[in-house]
Amino acid sequence: MTKYFFRFYLLFILGACQGNTVPQFRVHPLDSKVVQASETFYADVLPKLSGKRIMLVTNPSGIGNQPNKIITEFAKYNVKLEHLIGLEHGFLGLDEEFSQTPVTMDLTFSRPLYHIYKIKDSELKELLTEVDIVLFDVQDVGMRCYTYVSVLKRLLDGIASSKAEMILLDHVHVAMHLPPMGEKMDSKHLNFAGEFPSLLITGMTLGESANFYNKEYLGSKSNVTVIPVKGYKRGMYFEDTGLPWITPSPNLPMVETARNYLSLVMLEGINVSVGRGTQAPFVYFGAPWMTEPAVLSNTLQKFGNKSYYFSPVFFKPTFGPHKGKICSGLRMNLVNPNFDPMELSYELIRAIKNQYPKDFRWNKGSQNHWADQLWGNDHFRNAINEDLSYESFHQSYMSVEATEKAKISSYLMY
Repeated sequence: MTKYFFRFYLLFILGACQGNTVPQFRVHPLDSKVVQASETFYADVLPKLSGKRIMLVTNPSGIGNQPNKIITEFAKYNVKLEHLIGLEHGFLGLDEEFSQTPVTMDLTFSRPLYHIYKIKDSELKELLTEVDIVLFDVQDVGMRCYTYVSVLKRLLDGIASSKAEMILLDHVHVAMHLPPMGEKMDSKHLNFAGEFPSLLITGMTLGESANFYNKEYLGSKSNVTVIPVKGYKRGMYFEDTGLPWITPSPNLPMVETARNYLSLVMLEGINVSVGRGTQAPFVYFGAPWMTEPAVLSNTLQKFGNKSYYFSPVFFKPTFGPHKGKICSGLRMNLVNPNFDPMELSYELIRAIKNQYPKDFRWNKGSQNHWADQLWGNDHFRNAINEDLSYESFHQSYMSVEATEKAKISSYLMY
């Protein structure tokens, strides 16, 4: 009996040990060693702002996720919330489209919400004379076309000629392991999704971007204080931080969608749906005319070194291109976050164009092709039209990336 009991006990212990070694695919927030900038702000910074007037730029991806805490903590330290700045997706981060009016009233704070993409620079400068501090706290994804970095630029421009200062609560994002990638914006393609003077993938956090822009383009005329994330080392994937992902905009509800966005955002330059208005934005993409998605999936298998794969899917978008129509297409399945998003963007659109030459179209905006406004110039679109390989295309601007990487290196904080 003792012998059998010993064997059973040994098997139980081995099984328990094996169970304890099951790998986690992300760190639980309770086990995180990373301290968000908002914690430092409330503990160490806010108590020193007594009597200050605040312009608040946030949404639920920042301290805007606890509006009652803002109200009570500001009141506790006699800090006055003077103005709110509305980002592209509104204060609650729920709006699919830009506000059509420059100013709306926020019911939570009973304060005017100024939509920065609708008000004039002169009006912004006037608002800045009425505050002491611009408090900036939103989650970014590390791309020039994600408009929060454009908002940052406009505010820094205004602060440069005012007495106000900026306190920016920094965030890490899903592209922290990537260097700057892509090309810069040609002035003739300038738009709200391309105002910040960086490559398409910036290679920086918003805090790093603020210091970079202030020094390189404003001669350090803006008074900027960046509250860093503590305990983070560059190269850590977002899942390794233990930080919870809080949706910064309606179509990036998960870390997976934010990573996919790094590549699939360029699909907004062609006549397909990227799944906006579905349960899987920037995961699904397709069109009613994409009738053989499995063939496209097979074409794409040779790219990415097995970092991702695509599977056929049907969906019906409720917003954007092909709204209300049944689309066939593909679902992007990410296996390894360490992939080249620019290669995927390029080869994916190139493959769609080659497989569906009669249906494929480049979307045109009011002035230029939308792909040009996203990429920054017409090189991306023209190279695909010429059916160049990604290697050939990338060779044409590799020196730009190398120069930019060296230029921003002194501003990296992590």
